[in-house]
Amino acid sequence: MGTSELPYRPLTFDPDGRRHLFVRENVTLAFPKGERPAVFEVWTVERSSLVKAEPNAFDVQMRSAADLLERLAYRLAHERVGLRLYAAGRPAFLAQVAKVADDAGLCSGEILLDEPAGSERRVFCVYCDTLHDGVSGDTLVCRGCATELSVRDHYSRVLGAYMGAGEPTVVIEALEAITHG
Repeated sequence: MGTSELPYRPLTFDPDGRRHLFVRENVTLAFPKGERPAVFEVWTVERSSLVKAEPNAFDVQMRSAADLLERLAYRLAHERVGLRLYAAGRPAFLAQVAKVADDAGLCSGEILLDEPAGSERRVFCVYCDTLHDGVSGDTLVCRGCATELSVRDHYSRVLGAYMGAGEPTVVIEALEAITHG
């Protein structure tokens, strides 16, 4: 996709696509706008062990986001040119879908990400490599190194996370030791 931030926008069906796959984190998320294409599938996370995915169904229910992402990776590895992938959900889900699509070689015009449902993000500590899920504020204390991190606007497509940076505790302590003798 080429940029450091995910390109969120309201979903609209792309008439240039030959096949269309809409993945969503839950059933309450709305379909893309526009005329529904002839070749269209929906994969929905139901979060239930009772779900049995029907391989040829129009609307496939998945047991978990992990199940959906695993099946998506397999599907994209065997897909041909012409697929349009639409995704709706929370920021962490959208980031995971984008990573699977990037890894499969889809380009920016083939991946369409809806405006996130919610504000929590995944944050990566640039000092100790700890990943933090569900971060909703602009700051947090790293569980790995206790550094107070500011969440940057820079998004790593490789990690599927925003960068968290600040002054590591060891640097602050060293500066205080020098200053206060």
